[in-house]
Amino acid sequence: MDRNWREGWDQFPWSENDGTAEVRAWRTGRTGVRLVDAAMRELYVTGYMHNRARMIVASFLTKHLMTHWRVGQRWFGECLTDWDPASNAMGWQWTAGSGPDAAPYFRVFNPDVQQKKFDEEGAYVRRWIAEGEESPPGTALSYFEAIPESWGLSPRDAYPGPVVDLAEGRARALAAYKSRSF
Repeated sequence: MDRNWREGWDQFPWSENDGTAEVRAWRTGRTGVRLVDAAMRELYVTGYMHNRARMIVASFLTKHLMTHWRVGQRWFGECLTDWDPASNAMGWQWTAGSGPDAAPYFRVFNPDVQQKKFDEEGAYVRRWIAEGEESPPGTALSYFEAIPESWGLSPRDAYPGPVVDLAEGRARALAAYKSRSF
C-alpha cells in the first residue's frame, strides 16, 4: 500500500512534497484545468468521484505535476467514502506506472481532450465550478460551504490560470519516464 509494486520505481523523480503550490491547487480544485478542478471539488463535497475522473486527476498529479502517487493516495484516503486501501494503492500505481498492471508510461490523460470526449457540453464542469458564473448551481456553491474557511476561497474569486501548461507537463513526464534507468 505504500511501496511501488514494480522494482526500480523508488528512484523515479516524483516529488513527494505535498505542500507545493501545485499540489495545494490540485487538492483544492484550483489547478486552472476545469475538469480536474470539477472532479476534485466533487470529491471534497460528496466523498465520491467517478472512475474516469479518478484516472484523470491521478494522471494529472503524477504526470503533469510529477508528484508521487502516495500524495494522491493519502488525499483520496482522507476524502473518499468508498476508499479501499488496496484498491486505492493499486489504482494510483496503475495510473502512475509503478503497478503490476500499470498503464504504459506514455499514457498521459489530457484533461481537455477527456472533457471534450466525456463532457462535451460542459455539464459536469458547470455543476462544480462556480467562479465566473452569473448564477452558479447549488452544487458548485456547496463546495465553498464545505471547505475550511482557512482555504480563503470564495465563489466570487476569479477562476485561476493553469498551474501547468498541459503540453509542457506531458512532455516533462514523458522525458522522465523515457530516461528512467530500470
